[in-house]
Amino acid sequence: MSNPKISISGSYLIRAFLIVGSILAILYIGSSLLMPLLVAVIIAILLDKPTQKLKQWGLPNWLSITLSILLMLVIFLLLTWLISSQINIMAGDWPTIKEKAGEKLNNLSQWANQQLNWDYGDYIENNKRLVDKLESVAGVFLSSLMNLLSQSLIIFIYIILFLMQKNMFVNFFKKLSSNPSAMASLLSDSSKIINGYLLGKGKIMLFLFGIYYLGFTLGSVPYALFLAIFAALFSIIPYVGNIIGGGIAVILAYLYSGTTPALIVIGVISAAQLVENYVLTPWIIGDEINLNPFITVFGVILFSVLWGIVGAVISLPLIGVLKVIFEHTKGMEAYAYLINKNDS
Repeated sequence: MSNPKISISGSYLIRAFLIVGSILAILYIGSSLLMPLLVAVIIAILLDKPTQKLKQWGLPNWLSITLSILLMLVIFLLLTWLISSQINIMAGDWPTIKEKAGEKLNNLSQWANQQLNWDYGDYIENNKRLVDKLESVAGVFLSSLMNLLSQSLIIFIYIILFLMQKNMFVNFFKKLSSNPSAMASLLSDSSKIINGYLLGKGKIMLFLFGIYYLGFTLGSVPYALFLAIFAALFSIIPYVGNIIGGGIAVILAYLYSGTTPALIVIGVISAAQLVENYVLTPWIIGDEINLNPFITVFGVILFSVLWGIVGAVISLPLIGVLKVIFEHTKGMEAYAYLINKNDS
């Protein structure tokens, strides 16, 4: 008895690959145009909630939008000032940090040569090159942030326009569909995904910052405020962010002050991750976005390759919206099932 065969159209596969490839090419080539636009859309959706609340209190539309944007600017400027002040402090101490990092790496290489019989050759020169590479990586990270800041004006203008013309865009999407009520449901669910996830993540980041800063300060870890901010901010990137932020915090603590502060950082971050995974995330976010872990990690890597650190941050809201689109589109349910987190 022969097994049943699956019929797959070669032209369908070619068409699917061409479509996916074209979309990725457009996202990469048009990053300078599309990335600020999508960031503005996400922020506008977040600001729409306080805007609608202010309108319910009787304020006119223009004043509600103005106050919401002012709130965003105050938060943004405070965060920028706090981060830049800490970076300036570290930049002033960078020659000392670099020198201590070289000494620590040399001692570690010497120990490996003696205890493990690892032949590093001229490890002093190799360690100098490693420190220089770490310095260049930090420079790339800062340039990525500066690139986002350079586009902040156009993002700011987009946000204002999106908030002012919200009804026009909503009606436009409704007119695109033969079923306006289904489109309205899609837009509403997409907005809930973005608001629920990002606002929830913001609350979790504040909790983590408090835990990190308290633990680092009690453990006399150097640059406790900077490391706490750095590790907490990176937690917005799922899975990968905690590894990157926590790992860099551990490395900086070890290279500057030694083993004990590094172990304290590891202990604090590990305890904080347990609290986040088993208490904060289920309590604050719950199953709001509920994505497949594989799709989550793959999406973060894909968008970080396309758009850098900004892409990694906004990857989950975008994938969540994509899941909602598939759920509301006839014939696309299988793709929604693939993206969705399934127990079986």
